[in-house]
Amino acid sequence: MLVFEVGKSYEANDPNYDPITITRRTDKTVWVDNGRGQWSMRIRHDKDGNEIVTDSSVPPKWRDIFTYSSKWATK
Repeated sequence: MLVFEVGKSYEANDPNYDPITITRRTDKTVWVDNGRGQWSMRIRHDKDGNEIVTDSSVPPKWRDIFTYSSKWATK
């Protein structure tokens, strides 16, 4: 089971968009920065138990694109 770590960056489901950097976290929420803004997102889990977050400020049909997984850490 992978978790989001403070200070690390993660790519979106569509890597053409800016990655997010985790600035702080609790058990249920992460606060992120993408270089243009800062906001918080609720942590959920995928079928394998890895943490995922979705940017709920985008329209529902785009939310798949703006989903971030703890599996997609940038190098």
